[in-house]
Amino acid sequence: MKSSDQASPNSAETVVNEQIFGDATTPEPVAETPNRFIKPEHADFPPIIIMAVSNVCDMACIHCAHPVMKKSPGYRARYMDPELHTKVVEETRRYRDNLWVFRYAADGESLLHPRFIDFVEEAKAAEIGPVNLTTNGMSLTDEKMKRLLLAPIDLIDVSLDAYTKAAYEKIRKRGDFEKVTTNLERLIELRDALGSPTKIMTSIIRQSEALDEIDSFVAFWEQRVDEVLVRGLNIDLGVVEATETYFDDSITRWACPQFWKRVTINHDGDLRFCVEDWFNRGVVANVKDSTIREIWTGPLYERFRQLHRTGRWGEMNLCRPCMDWQHMRWDHGFEKAVQNVLGKK
Repeated sequence: MKSSDQASPNSAETVVNEQIFGDATTPEPVAETPNRFIKPEHADFPPIIIMAVSNVCDMACIHCAHPVMKKSPGYRARYMDPELHTKVVEETRRYRDNLWVFRYAADGESLLHPRFIDFVEEAKAAEIGPVNLTTNGMSLTDEKMKRLLLAPIDLIDVSLDAYTKAAYEKIRKRGDFEKVTTNLERLIELRDALGSPTKIMTSIIRQSEALDEIDSFVAFWEQRVDEVLVRGLNIDLGVVEATETYFDDSITRWACPQFWKRVTINHDGDLRFCVEDWFNRGVVANVKDSTIREIWTGPLYERFRQLHRTGRWGEMNLCRPCMDWQHMRWDHGFEKAVQNVLGKK
């Protein structure tokens, strides 16, 4: 490995070790999974970049860790600096041919960032793709929709999580069912009128408050959008007190694919290894100080991979109690939904 591939000894990598790692543990059985980079090129750069451009959200969904995070001491509204976004885009464009998805999601509602549409246009001008936005749909104005569709963003995923207003109001606190569904219908109408290639998805989570609505939800929306996703219910490393988890204790645990597939970059530029890590306890380094490639190919990430290959995830403080791995299958990640919907005519 070239010296340029190593993270700087002054980077955050040397600071977070004690927070990330715990005591040595007895290895556990590891399910048969690839435990490798799906493409050799992914060893140089992660195929999935998740951009958490803000930690601000206008809703308080019962399945989300954001309401808990917002009440924590020290929380304050933060927005990614445009210069930081440009730095990430400029590095990512060099690896765009091997990218699975450049995804705006996690930590907050991206559309609340005052420069968010500029960010999407910047990414598309750099010919990065596919670019995806996952949104609650509350802030989709006509102007924002048109600019997104003309960029053109590759994929917009509107999270609804319910077929009826009654179920929606139980799940998506502070949301407006009529407003969001109207926005989604308008997005479809504008997309078709503009002749934009943008694909549109919506999704529902398997949770008790809407479990009996899943079939109706899928049947209704699959006639209107390009793809309907049914997601598993995560508990975000135990932060969310979910009414139903649907975890199976009999399943042999597999190595977490995040270490071979994706990174999450938050509003401050902190790169963390887990998308469920709302409190940023697994920050590896900051992309202001190191490149994404330096972090991804560095010795700390290789240590993560080796611990998971050998069933020693118990030595990582975030991974040890995690149950959300059951919804992160090697053969069924979000990138599969992206590839599937973009392949549709």
